[in-house]
Amino acid sequence: MPAMRPAPASPATPWDLDHCPGPVLAQRYADLQAFVSWLQEQNVEVPACWYAHGWVVHRLAVLQAWRTLAYSPGAHPRDAADWWAVGLAALQRDWEALLGHQGRHPPPDAPWDDPVPVPEFAEFVRAQVAARAHRDAEPGSA
Repeated sequence: MPAMRPAPASPATPWDLDHCPGPVLAQRYADLQAFVSWLQEQNVEVPACWYAHGWVVHRLAVLQAWRTLAYSPGAHPRDAADWWAVGLAALQRDWEALLGHQGRHPPPDAPWDDPVPVPEFAEFVRAQVAARAHRDAEPGSA
């Protein structure tokens, strides 16, 4: 039985990484990398392996879109305060255990082995884009 995929979101939802084609996915990862750099400039400690954890990537994409809205003209200051206190603070609590990874994970096919370095960001993104292209080329993946 093929894996169930959620219904596609509209193209206007930049946080929906599951439904963007490979080239768009590459750009979204680049945007997230810039967002992570900005967080680090704000003294937010981000796990070095953030991009290797799908749940972190998805939540960062949502937070990035939320921040854009929270700081948009006409937004109430409470929107920005909520972004920091509700959105970002919750993610920081949830990824706390990842900070100890220091960019190393056990191999997925041998979880009891010694940790090995996660792939470099660019290598990881290339693999994700290639997997997306392969997935999108499969019959019935429309």
